[in-house]
Amino acid sequence: MTSKSKPLPPYRALLIVDVKDFSAVPGAHHAELTEAIPEILRQTFRRGGLERLWNDVKFEATTGDGYVLGFAAKNLPFLLHPFLPALQDELDYRAAVEAVSGQPQALRMRVSVNVGPMTDSGAKRLGDGSGDARIENHRLLDSRPVRELLERSGPSTRVGAIVSSRAFDDAVASGFTDDDRNEYVPVDVEVKSYRGSAYVRVPKPTGDLLKNGFAPALPAPPRPEPRTGGIERISGGVGNVFNHPTGPISADNVGSRKRGGK
Repeated sequence: MTSKSKPLPPYRALLIVDVKDFSAVPGAHHAELTEAIPEILRQTFRRGGLERLWNDVKFEATTGDGYVLGFAAKNLPFLLHPFLPALQDELDYRAAVEAVSGQPQALRMRVSVNVGPMTDSGAKRLGDGSGDARIENHRLLDSRPVRELLERSGPSTRVGAIVSSRAFDDAVASGFTDDDRNEYVPVDVEVKSYRGSAYVRVPKPTGDLLKNGFAPALPAPPRPEPRTGGIERISGGVGNVFNHPTGPISADNVGSRKRGGK
């Protein structure tokens, strides 16, 4: 019997970052910012004591307004801690420098983290990092829950992260990362045809995140129609019944009430 089964590609931990409001930056500075993103990430790994990870990146790619980095799956816990707090610290530092130098608008970033089988030739080819886990990670990064983290917080919240359920289970719930699992909030994700669940994490929450939590606000329930004070007729199997301000009455009782003066 001939089998068409194929071996799984290696499991890789995947990190994707995206700059909030990249399109608001004048086009003349897009290339400059695109080139700055990997340098920000390199400095973040250094700040977090993770230079060995940066030096062992399996594949990488720019998305224009963001960056993709693939690592050996064993390094997944470090992409949550200390990387996420270190990224907040690095962006804080750069914001302080920019304020002194007169540069506009400090950067804020969304981050998504996943783990799963992804192609890896070992030669950093263009097609490396492909697979369903890669697609899922991009969907998570584009989802409403992580976007709202930065929209509902103040400017000093510079990092909002979303972590796939698989990555959370493997690294956080199992105790491999130096984070309390209660710092991660479960959310439902719907983007295009993707439906799934994930967890959001904010190293430095501010604003509405402190007041109402990390999960997206639920839509307000529809307001009930106001009741009128008149008589409404309802037909049923027991004869005609009318809704009256004093309560439902049958057709027979209407006449008796009138005769009795009630």
